[in-house]
Amino acid sequence: MRLYGFGSNASGQLGIGDTEDTSLPQLCQLAGYQEWPSPIKSIKAGGNHTLVLLESGQLFVSGCTKDGRAGLATSTDSITTFSEIPASAFDDSKVKLCSALWEASVIVTNDNHVYTFGFGSKGELGSGNMVKGLTRKLERFCPEGERIVDLSSSISHTVIVLSNGEVCGWGNGRKGQLGAPAEVVWQPRKIQGLPFKVVRAVCGREFSYLVGTPEHGRHMILGSDKWKIRSEAPSSKSGWAHVAASWSSLFSLCTSGELHAWGRNDHGQLGPDKQQIGLLHVVAGSEHVMALTESGAVIVWGWGEHGNCGPGIDAQGDVKGPSNEIYSSHFEPSHKVMGIAAGCATSFVWTEEN
Repeated sequence: MRLYGFGSNASGQLGIGDTEDTSLPQLCQLAGYQEWPSPIKSIKAGGNHTLVLLESGQLFVSGCTKDGRAGLATSTDSITTFSEIPASAFDDSKVKLCSALWEASVIVTNDNHVYTFGFGSKGELGSGNMVKGLTRKLERFCPEGERIVDLSSSISHTVIVLSNGEVCGWGNGRKGQLGAPAEVVWQPRKIQGLPFKVVRAVCGREFSYLVGTPEHGRHMILGSDKWKIRSEAPSSKSGWAHVAASWSSLFSLCTSGELHAWGRNDHGQLGPDKQQIGLLHVVAGSEHVMALTESGAVIVWGWGEHGNCGPGIDAQGDVKGPSNEIYSSHFEPSHKVMGIAAGCATSFVWTEEN
């Protein structure tokens, strides 16, 4: 398996061995291993750090290490290759979910315990006022017999979905993105009054998008209506396969391969038009979007000033034309794309041999 990164890299968050931005996919480097010990499950990127979660439950990190946001005790402010966070940081449990805020990280283990680390002036760590540092275990809030099934964070807030359809959150909730009352939420708090069972959640900068089962299509947006993120939302969203949120836009990919998008579009974040056909998967970064097509290519659109959309951008940093194709079978004929991820002006693609 190979992992490639491109985009913003001032703190080494791409894990490519240096701190230079790049608009061309570069092979990520791994400390302590010749190759990834297990397939990649997901990648989550914060302001200047990146988490790579493996199917084995191992967690790797690269980038800024200030305030403990990388979960490692280091003598430097950053690391430029992906390094494993010891399982001892999570009481020797395997990790099943992870997310990254601007300066912090959230981890959920297989036994449904939640750990946070980094810096949080607005409740980002879920453990009180103005705290920072290495891993802390939150007081258990998942009811007996229930599981944590989804986790999402944006710059300064986090939401967690439970197997019973309830949602809890913490962090900056001043725009109502964590329900009522609209305030900073210092510890995990249940979002009250949800009219349906939630199965999936994604977070934007000032909103939370909660989604029910694809069959029923019920959904809800909590928080700010900036960029008309709430007022222009469709009444229902049945048949969805994937949902994603940038800082200011939302994306819903249907099982048919059709993409619906709404929200901010001043850098072309919504794509060449509001509907695209033939996509298998979609992910959103801060203000750019990546998609995997039925042909196995990876395309990207939106704002790419730091190289996160590839080399084809204009003077404003926006993608020229409908989208950029940044990976295809011509790039690496013997490999196929297994996953894509997007963060704060960062992009990742991982492949394996055919």
